[in-house]
Amino acid sequence: MIAGLCLALAGLWYWQTSREHTLLVAAGQRSGQAFSTIEAFREVVARHYPEIEIEVFETRGSLHNAKLLDDGAVQLATVQADQATGRGTRMVAALYPDTFQIVVRSDSGIDTVSDLIGKRIALPPEQSGEYEAFWFLANYYALTNESLKVFTGTERTTNWLLLNGDVDALFRVRAPGDMSILRLIKQIDGKILPIPQAAALRLRHPALETGSIPQGSYNGRPAVPSSDVETISVEKLLLARESVPADVVAKLTSVLFEHRRELMEIVPIAGLITAPDPSGQTLVPVHAGVRAFWDRDKPSFLQQNAEPIALMVSIAVIAMSGYLQLVNRRRKKVMDGFNRELIDLAHDARGAANFAELDEYNNKLAAFVARVVHATERGRINATEFTLFNFTYDAVEDAIKDRQIQLERAERRHPGDTPAPAEGSPPAVTA
Repeated sequence: MIAGLCLALAGLWYWQTSREHTLLVAAGQRSGQAFSTIEAFREVVARHYPEIEIEVFETRGSLHNAKLLDDGAVQLATVQADQATGRGTRMVAALYPDTFQIVVRSDSGIDTVSDLIGKRIALPPEQSGEYEAFWFLANYYALTNESLKVFTGTERTTNWLLLNGDVDALFRVRAPGDMSILRLIKQIDGKILPIPQAAALRLRHPALETGSIPQGSYNGRPAVPSSDVETISVEKLLLARESVPADVVAKLTSVLFEHRRELMEIVPIAGLITAPDPSGQTLVPVHAGVRAFWDRDKPSFLQQNAEPIALMVSIAVIAMSGYLQLVNRRRKKVMDGFNRELIDLAHDARGAANFAELDEYNNKLAAFVARVVHATERGRINATEFTLFNFTYDAVEDAIKDRQIQLERAERRHPGDTPAPAEGSPPAVTA
């Protein structure tokens, strides 16, 4: 029984560790850093865990990703920390800090956020996380839809509007040094507007932090920006559904932190990936698989309690062995009793004085068999012992048949006489 349980557990472990998993990941627009980071992640995961297949999907952005994750359409997603997520969402890692960036031409005369009043600005698509982020910022600075001329579209469309001079500014939520913003700045001789008062904005949304775009992020000589630009920062998170197995997420986490150099060779921004706060002070709960990765070097419950568990197993084995011996002794005692009764019955049958007595012994044998079958059904006799009982039963049945033949022969030779009992049988009793 114990061996069977161990075999079943081993089979379950092998099935869980060897089966393949396919994970769908919503990663934002193909031109974004989140998409390229997840593509690199997919490549490195395939190297080390070929049983995990990752499929990366292009989406409209963080808001779309969060909805896909909540609906169960994908298992993982990149989402800005300021986006609301459902109860079944868990955090895996913080990929990098995104920053609010407003790009304008250097000669536009726009130097502050307030200077945008009356200007034309290109925004990401409606119902995207970046679109909502801009209006959160605009409301704080008292910018309204009426005080701005707003154009929305894809990244390619809004880039073209700025390059063509159809808008005066462009808003993006990107990591410092983003290649798409770098190309824009070089093509239009652009600059990044500072966005001060981030600490005050954090009071309205705890996910926002004070950030900066370092000097020279977009060009070294001349430096663009020419000095550190104050702005708002928000973490880009890698989230997973709670239902994704913990062992799978633990493997993904190991790739993020144990194979970081491989990721950085593909996308340098992977060097900014950070683990969730181990204390759990995060806006999104930490996935159980991440905690399993953290605890990988801690002794397991079995390792911690090996000695007492071994003692308990030994006691259980001894107790089970003693119990089985007791049961076997009881069964043997029952079987010995049945065999003695059969022997006595055979002895008496050989001394039957007439057919009436012989019929009585036949009836006793039938009743005796019923008792044995009942004992077998109740577990007092096992199948092996019942098989051995059959041999004794056959011997008794043969003894009754032999005595019947003797009586029949005597009846034919000397009608009315009774033959002598078989040797060793008790003498017949006469009236």
